[in-house]
Amino acid sequence: MKLQFWGVRGYVPTPGAEYLHYGGNTCCTALMGANGELVVIDTGTGFCQFGDALVGREFGRGGGEMTLLISHTYWDHILGLPFPALVHIPGNRLHIYGPDSTRGSLQMVYDGMLSPVYSPVYGLAHIGATHSFQPISTTPFMVGGLRISAMPLSQRKHSPIWAYRVEEGSRSVVYITDVRYTNDLIWQQALHFADRASILVHSAPYTRHEQVQDYGHSRVEDAIELAQKAGAEQLMLFHHAPTRTDAQLHAIVKHYRDRLVTQGSGLLLDAAREGEEIEV
Repeated sequence: MKLQFWGVRGYVPTPGAEYLHYGGNTCCTALMGANGELVVIDTGTGFCQFGDALVGREFGRGGGEMTLLISHTYWDHILGLPFPALVHIPGNRLHIYGPDSTRGSLQMVYDGMLSPVYSPVYGLAHIGATHSFQPISTTPFMVGGLRISAMPLSQRKHSPIWAYRVEEGSRSVVYITDVRYTNDLIWQQALHFADRASILVHSAPYTRHEQVQDYGHSRVEDAIELAQKAGAEQLMLFHHAPTRTDAQLHAIVKHYRDRLVTQGSGLLLDAAREGEEIEV
């Protein structure tokens, strides 16, 4: 299984020379199984470039198939879906899983995003690719040889948030975003879910020392503690703050790597970067 990052920012896209190394697109992570299975977690603006890259493959001929896992429906996690050419090519198949809410189903959310008020696409009915929506649950399911598990991190009525675990054989990727460990129950659930993950992808836009508006995100230190206690092999920090420059991210990674060395920890730590591909 291979992991590749296509969007690593949170909140809003971040263009500019100071953000070129890590990238400025919002959340989109792709997983490719040994047998060609394709699973995409979140469709932020990074999904646009990823989709364009796929057009050179079977998706350009209308023969592509992918499974999309949506963690929640904030703009930075869904905005990119209608824009790549592949979603407008008949024959391509999109299997979309994610949480419904009290405001409506996941399908209704995406259809509303394509209202003529916001988009010339005019709704899901005008997307050429075959697409289906399935409410996510805690029941694991298979995509080829990939086993997918999901866990609710928040039951906020208007935007429930889910974490995902994708396994192939003994290797696993765990994706946790937009969580604040405000009580021990959430912490223990996340700890169990991330148990012995090969790679833990965890949102961590800020450190505990920064005084910022709290939008419900954990801190870098939270992600490191979770990874260590869960016995994860590698931690990839992502959902970088839009104001976080390349130089600042370099400094954060170095600081916490040095701390891990001092502690004698074997945890591998890095910050997710657009285009980076990792063999899990």
